[in-house]
Amino acid sequence: MRSGRGRLYLTAPFPEANHMPNPADWELFRRQREALVVDSVTAVEGEPLAPRTTLRIGGPARVLLRCATRDGVVAALRAVREAGVPWLVLGLGANVLVPDDGLDAVVLTLVGDLASISREGTRIRAGAGAQLARVVRESLSAGLAGVECLGGIPSTVGGALAMNAGAYGQEILNVLAWVEVVEDDLTVRRLERWEVHGGYRWSVLGKGRIVTSVELALRAEDPEVLREHVRKAREQRQRAIPPEPSAGSVFRNPTGDYAGRLLELAGCKGLRRGGAEVSQRHANVIVNTGVATAADVRALVAEMAGRVHERFGINLALELKVLDGKGKVLAEPGSPLA
Repeated sequence: MRSGRGRLYLTAPFPEANHMPNPADWELFRRQREALVVDSVTAVEGEPLAPRTTLRIGGPARVLLRCATRDGVVAALRAVREAGVPWLVLGLGANVLVPDDGLDAVVLTLVGDLASISREGTRIRAGAGAQLARVVRESLSAGLAGVECLGGIPSTVGGALAMNAGAYGQEILNVLAWVEVVEDDLTVRRLERWEVHGGYRWSVLGKGRIVTSVELALRAEDPEVLREHVRKAREQRQRAIPPEPSAGSVFRNPTGDYAGRLLELAGCKGLRRGGAEVSQRHANVIVNTGVATAADVRALVAEMAGRVHERFGINLALELKVLDGKGKVLAEPGSPLA
């Protein structure tokens, strides 16, 4: 689906600890996390993750950390790294499949100051945990153009930047002024736009760093022109995106073609495994009919990829982030998902 429906904010390749954590690692992390409250970090054990994903699938997180400040992110990252436990950052969970048994990992989410939005002139500054839709509404109310077609993407700002979310001719990197990140070595850096490389559904911000805040450079536009852009984007989105819970596009578009077209020609529309079904509206979208499990979705993904390969000899690349029990992304649509 070219619209780039909202994305997981995932700091690959960090979800996997350097070794398999043992009870002593988790005990060390438990002691460390008690001190995180000083840095505006709160912890919850066994937090359900299904409500935090747009597919509404998945078990609980071993520990959920809510980070409200940049210093809190640094402190939380230091704690998980020193303990050697697996971790990941979750935004709105719009292109993620959490295992049915949940994640034996630490899940970080950005709140408070890191979800705030402010505007000065044609610039909008936002925390990485702010919802992209809120940024779009702020831009529209101020008569600013550049992100008006992204309002239907259920993503945080950080998640949108990590995969360069786009829709109907707009991509968020096109309006990026600068971004603040926490690096692998726990240093905080401000990257200017020219330092942030990216392309179709990817950017360097999704590799080994956590985005904490950004500034977008927009432009003044006639309100009538803005309203027309929004109307057209909304109509196209309503025609393409099913109303049931979904994670948006399952596969990336191969070069020179569309995954949805190939999947439809391969007879994937309407395929069903348990409570998971390939949408009749869009062959590159799996919907949760109400009782779907992660196992159902994984089986359906493998079937879809297999049909396209059998008919066209094309190996589709996953856009959906399928996680294992430690939060590691399973990159291949074939045997690992069977």
